[in-house]
Amino acid sequence: MKKIIVYGLGQEYRKHKFYLENEFDIAGYSDKKAFDMEGYIPVDKIRDYDFDFIFVTSSQYFEEIREELADKYSIEREKIIYINDILGNFQNSKVRKEWIKKKLLQIPEGSILLDAGAGQMKYAPYCKHLRYIAQDFGEYSSKTAEGGLHSDLKGWDDLDKSKLNIVCDVIDMPLEDESVDVILCSEVFEHLKNPILAVKEFGRVLKEEGQLILTAPFCSLTHMAPYFYGTGFSEYWYKDHLADAGFEINELIPFGNYFQYLSQELFRVNEMAQQYCHTQLSADEIRMIADNIKLLTKLSEHDKGSKEVLCFGMMLSATKKKRA
Repeated sequence: MKKIIVYGLGQEYRKHKFYLENEFDIAGYSDKKAFDMEGYIPVDKIRDYDFDFIFVTSSQYFEEIREELADKYSIEREKIIYINDILGNFQNSKVRKEWIKKKLLQIPEGSILLDAGAGQMKYAPYCKHLRYIAQDFGEYSSKTAEGGLHSDLKGWDDLDKSKLNIVCDVIDMPLEDESVDVILCSEVFEHLKNPILAVKEFGRVLKEEGQLILTAPFCSLTHMAPYFYGTGFSEYWYKDHLADAGFEINELIPFGNYFQYLSQELFRVNEMAQQYCHTQLSADEIRMIADNIKLLTKLSEHDKGSKEVLCFGMMLSATKKKRA
């Protein structure tokens, strides 16, 4: 077995724990934040230990963490891995984040950007060249959570609402007509009672030939309840409702496919078994799941269009048409 040091001991670590124990000999654990636990290694001491790889538990921030470990602590980049390197690429947040980041950095300097449903404003760092407006309704908290995924919303309790420029319902924003150059709305629509009204509101506040950057799931599980009103949206939903609101779609990209989606849910089985069956899967059962995910990964590599049946979500850019 290869020897690893696990980096990142938060929620993502708990999801990966039993798979890592099945695949690797764990030499120790590390995190930017100090943990009082057996086997904990301070980050600046990692290079003093014998290991084959450092496994980063966060898929979403893997690139940033790898660069920091390499640049600040002189760890070889090829020795820093994450879940895709073990079981295949079925993590969808990284693809979405990179697409949005690219779109934001292409926006002309000084443009007015509205981040609709900004939440924790995770895309603000890529908007430093823009006049950034953050909007959110600001009601998520661990006190209101009712179950499903993301039921532990403690991070939202620490949200500094004073950093939001606008706290309101996204379907009725206190902005002038045609006052915004670009609107970013990422993973928000499934949390709206009537997303069609949001599309119409975007059409109102966006300038002619302004840009809409939008992502939403095609198929999702219940999360951030009770503010969860739809599992997802198909390409036909966007084509109809954006056209009705005066938008022309420039780009509509489904990401993920049938096999990747099934892999994602198989990976979640152990977590679901613990939460809803009060059962911890055995090492043999976890090994069986891992083997099936590897099979699905092989099939995904030969995929020729299963995203038309099932995918993670859609990434879309559209332009508000000029009035005739």
